[in-house]
Amino acid sequence: MPRTPEQHRAMRAATRERVRTAAIRLFCRRGYAGVDMRAIAAEAGISTGSIYRHFATKDELYDDLVAEAATGLRALARSFTDTDLVVEPLRGFVEVFLADLSRDTGAVEFYLLMNQVFASGVEAGPERGAAVEDLLRAHREVTGAVVTLIERGRGRGLTRPAPAAELATCFFATLGGLAMTRSALGEAFVAPSVATVTGILLVEETTA
Repeated sequence: MPRTPEQHRAMRAATRERVRTAAIRLFCRRGYAGVDMRAIAAEAGISTGSIYRHFATKDELYDDLVAEAATGLRALARSFTDTDLVVEPLRGFVEVFLADLSRDTGAVEFYLLMNQVFASGVEAGPERGAAVEDLLRAHREVTGAVVTLIERGRGRGLTRPAPAAELATCFFATLGGLAMTRSALGEAFVAPSVATVTGILLVEETTA
């Protein structure tokens, strides 16, 4: 019995997602230069020929991942700025982040991969410069949004008195360190509480 168009689209979407997950895992482990499309196809459990039905080149696949990260960062920045609240958006984000660390869904590898981009700008090829630059801009936007949140909270006695930019740096460094530790320890990783992480920025737990 032939597949319906809906079934075909669903299967194609599922395969594309397997390719993306495989690419995240390999890029994170080996770096961009150490991975080719054949290796990604093998990791995804499909033929090398099949992978090109989803992504024409490794650059295109990498750009797709980078664009997803940029979109996510901008959404996060909006969640911090499109509200007058201080604690709730911060705690909500940390809850999701810690939940992602506890699951074996590729979220940790994706986070570490994007941290590689932030740290090194990727083993840059000019053809990938635009996507990477957009991601770096998005990262600056979310950092600025956290600084704004800290300053907004300071006027209410909710956030710590240290310079907002310093606090934001410590906050994101903590998140990156947690992702690296989760990757290294695996199931032995003990996640901190939301209050422990948000305590870097907040004077005390509150629902303000």
